[in-house]
Amino acid sequence: MTFERIVVFGDLHGDLDITLASMSEKGLVSYDRDWEQAITLINACVNDTIASTLEAMVIPQEKPVRMIFLGDFLDRYDFGYHIIQFLDKIRWENFGIYPIFLMGNHDLMNVHFFLNPYEISDLYKGCGHAKEDIAAYVAGMGLSKSLISFKTLHAKEIIQKQKEFYKTGVLTYQDDTYRIQHQYPTDLSLLADIQLAEEDHYTQYYNQVITILGGDKAQILQAGTLNNLHELGTHLSKQLRSFSIQNNHRNWWSLAIDPNAVSDSYNAEISNFNLFQERDGYIIPIDWRVISFVWRQHYGDFFRQIRLLHHEDATVFVHGGISPLSMMDPLMFGNLYDLRFEYFKSLDSSNQEGLSLDNVINRSNRLMAQILENALNDYSFKRMTGLEVIDQIGVWRGSVRGFPVFGGATWSDFDYLHDNIKQHDNIKTLYQKFQENTGISRIVCGHTHFADTNTAVRFKGMHELKEIGLEYICIDNSCSKAYRVESVLNGIEINQDNQIVGEGTFTSYKW
Repeated sequence: MTFERIVVFGDLHGDLDITLASMSEKGLVSYDRDWEQAITLINACVNDTIASTLEAMVIPQEKPVRMIFLGDFLDRYDFGYHIIQFLDKIRWENFGIYPIFLMGNHDLMNVHFFLNPYEISDLYKGCGHAKEDIAAYVAGMGLSKSLISFKTLHAKEIIQKQKEFYKTGVLTYQDDTYRIQHQYPTDLSLLADIQLAEEDHYTQYYNQVITILGGDKAQILQAGTLNNLHELGTHLSKQLRSFSIQNNHRNWWSLAIDPNAVSDSYNAEISNFNLFQERDGYIIPIDWRVISFVWRQHYGDFFRQIRLLHHEDATVFVHGGISPLSMMDPLMFGNLYDLRFEYFKSLDSSNQEGLSLDNVINRSNRLMAQILENALNDYSFKRMTGLEVIDQIGVWRGSVRGFPVFGGATWSDFDYLHDNIKQHDNIKTLYQKFQENTGISRIVCGHTHFADTNTAVRFKGMHELKEIGLEYICIDNSCSKAYRVESVLNGIEINQDNQIVGEGTFTSYKW
């Protein structure tokens, strides 16, 4: 299919207002910057497969338009899952808009977290940092903001499912092929109904829970000991952990680690996220298995359709760019590179090995889809999901000089790559050979945020690579409240003549 234009959006990081305003600027939706109304509409259709109220915002296109999102819908700001709800509930093709959704590293971390939060600190295991520091780093990536969005959308459903689990002692998942069942080792049905008292409510609630769990008198607290939800979560997590150890299973209610072992940057919101509180004073500790089941139900299919790479003709779209290692890694372009002779196999018409850009990129997307499907279908919570194979953004992030080193086998941070190309001629030569043999003339990525205070620059490109015929550009992911206050819109447009429309620059500069 030939597209009249290709509209590309960079990282949105939970900013629903900027998302809709940017889509409106490109003539895709009608939006008057009333983000509270948009949130109301999304909240109302959270359990619908298709949302006619959201589709009413879409502007039909006279000619087909390709719409590409480069990933990182989530984290940093408060409405990440609202963005996904909006994008997922609309039949875009009915309006002449053909969407592509790419996986970002923040999206991948959310998938890993919700599928098996108990192993999240193992995501970067082996990078040379202590488990507690990794936990603090993950918490500092803005994950707690996505949890706020998820809780806002699904709290009622989660609480109801948890009540049923406490009362019956059984949590069941059933689909067309298999049945999963989890059970509690003891009767916890009383946890479904206890509520906060009006006075000294946190302490009284804590004591009620401890009594139900079979704690001894020494664990009962004096009135007025606990003054807020955070203190309740901290004390309750310790007792739930003790209860879990006694019954030889995981602490299903908390991800808290030893508070004495973590740095000041550790965000306890993640550990205590499972305490759900409603306006009428009702509070309930939520089993992480319930949270994971609900997440899979609502977001599994969206992430099943997500891609690692996409291309339109000779332009490749990818979240974090194409790193030097990705040209040799089998998950990306490695089957084009012959290590024996240090050259790329050609993708021109004379190739006799069935190689094409379509086949190479489709293979990468199939591999990621297979890893993701396996992770979605694993309800054991006993092992890693396998998603860490994809998120090698920095070769087990932090292996060189701390966490924010992005030069891994899958993605590469734009400024990190730019600095290396300026300093090392052999890396520039590698990209030149890659461009000559693949025919790829443009790479479009997001991931790296930059803020130009003088003009509303939407993208920046590397002058050094443009010299060899490769337009390597990065769309600014600072266009959200996550990084700066002013409302700079997101996105660029590529017209039918393959020209980029909008403010941008190719430059050689020091970051």
